[in-house]
Amino acid sequence: MYQRRIIPLTQSIFLATVLSSSLITSACSAEYSNTPILSNQSTPTEIYKLGLAYYEGDSVPEDDDKAFELFQKAADQGYAPAKHYLGIMYYEGLGVDQNYQKAFEWVKQAANQGDSDAQFDLGVMYHEGIAVKQDDFKKFEWFQKSANQGDSDAQYRIGIMYYEGSGVEQDYQKAMEWYVLAADNGSFDAQNNIGNFYEYGYGVTQDYDKAFEWYTKAADQGLDVAQLNIGGLYENGYGVPQDYDEAFEWYKKAADQGNQEASNRIGRLVMNSKTDDEGIVIYSTQETGLTLGDIENMSQ
Repeated sequence: MYQRRIIPLTQSIFLATVLSSSLITSACSAEYSNTPILSNQSTPTEIYKLGLAYYEGDSVPEDDDKAFELFQKAADQGYAPAKHYLGIMYYEGLGVDQNYQKAFEWVKQAANQGDSDAQFDLGVMYHEGIAVKQDDFKKFEWFQKSANQGDSDAQYRIGIMYYEGSGVEQDYQKAMEWYVLAADNGSFDAQNNIGNFYEYGYGVTQDYDKAFEWYTKAADQGLDVAQLNIGGLYENGYGVPQDYDEAFEWYKKAADQGNQEASNRIGRLVMNSKTDDEGIVIYSTQETGLTLGDIENMSQ
């Protein structure tokens, strides 16, 4: 089921908080106008915002040392988002020596104060066993806290946990409920997985039309695995008229994004004489370009 382009938990530890461009612009404009923006009366929020501007290097020169200093000042005043970012910097070793234990401690402080992003990241740390023993129950607990605040990534990952029975009893219906929440919040990965549920009948009545509908939502946002899945529906004639040319077009969209399975399926269409466009390039895992004509000649 999980042929997907999701950033897995093992690859992306922290999701940066999105700061509105207006806040960054305000802080940066003040910086460039030489107007003092920090004083003894500056609030922790103001200090944090300037630290984030330096961290991201958006409209001001990127400076990890300044960012760390400002996050520390705001964190010392109890500001949860700043504590979260101190954890990020300790984890990444930016502006300070890398220290997973301190990263965990700062992220946990922010999470305990209700910071949704920190709660999500703490769940990831329990998943990975970073500075703490791996614990699926703790992972679920912190993901759920974040998900209950509307974090789509946390909602999506709770859906995965229910699907896999990881840290909770396997429950396809609950997995679907969490996927729908995440999908409604714009998660195209969840949209794709809802399509999977309908295609294979996981906890729902098998429905190729609904599978196609959900795959299309994700594919329209550029998700390669959803494009691959739509290609599969056309190749097999599931819920749509069997159409190898249409299957090829969807496989090509996914293959153009580096999806190896899509390239394999294109090759299969060629070998089975389902398409005859010899100018199409197939990429191997070593990114060696082969045209369909090359493949056909090799098979002779």
